[in-house]
Amino acid sequence: MTNPTSNFGWQMPEPTDLVTNLPADFEVFGQAVDTDFADLLGGTTGQILSKTSATDLDFTWIANDQGDITAVTVTSPITGGGTSGSVGIAIQDGTTAQKGAVQLENSTSSTSTTTAAVPANVKTSYDLAAAAVPKSTVTTNGDLIYGTGSAAVTRLGIGSASQVLTVSGGVPSWATPAAAATKIVQVVYGSTSTGASSSSSTYADTNLTATITPTSASNYILVFVSQTGIVKSPANAGNGLNLKLFRGSTDINFFGRNILYTGTAIQLVGSTASIVYKDSPATTAATTYKTQFANENNTATVYVNDSGAVSTIVLMEVTP
Repeated sequence: MTNPTSNFGWQMPEPTDLVTNLPADFEVFGQAVDTDFADLLGGTTGQILSKTSATDLDFTWIANDQGDITAVTVTSPITGGGTSGSVGIAIQDGTTAQKGAVQLENSTSSTSTTTAAVPANVKTSYDLAAAAVPKSTVTTNGDLIYGTGSAAVTRLGIGSASQVLTVSGGVPSWATPAAAATKIVQVVYGSTSTGASSSSSTYADTNLTATITPTSASNYILVFVSQTGIVKSPANAGNGLNLKLFRGSTDINFFGRNILYTGTAIQLVGSTASIVYKDSPATTAATTYKTQFANENNTATVYVNDSGAVSTIVLMEVTP
């Protein structure tokens, strides 16, 4: 039997085969149809058929997202796009280096470089700027600005060297300061109860000393000395004690001459010699003050700080 075929190549039964070959022809025909329509099986809700190839009845199920748009092309600041599948688009964030979407900002104190000010924000900044003092108000290096009332300001030109800012007529002004009063800058105290004796006319340390470091070479040093425990022995009628004040190795004041001298060979005990001396050391280096003593007549013995008597020295730095 030569059976005719359809456009799809299916073998068709002939009229003469209706009795003898019909079952077999239908089997052949049915199998061919079943094979060709296999691609139409399955799929899910919402899917549609799409041609898989140019072969007859070659289909496949695909999502229903097809249309007549073949490509989505984007440029900055839009991102995404494509030519197939599910195409999405977005917009990039704006920065100082690229265009994009910018979030609004309602703060006048923000330092962000990626947000934009809202009108209320701009208005606040404008009001602040409008209330600011114009730079043109000041014209000279060192000028000052002060309020004159009614939200107004004016300029006070810079003063002269050594002038001070004061108030005159209710407004600030520059003026020459009055001469400064003498001030005490620092005080140093020293003392000793260590006794010393001498039977020589050569001067020796009494053990009373103190050191001060002036803060200015133009300042004075007031020296207060109380040399106690002065004694002379009864060994000689010409016996007496001399006292000097020294700055370092420099003799600056002879403040006790032949103390306790009586012209008689008797012992005298417990005398005190004092001095207040104004010195100008003209330095800012550490400066030592001390007292020295000697026997006037180079005979017998004289004593200072005797029997634990406490001698004191006070150094006071003062301004001119």
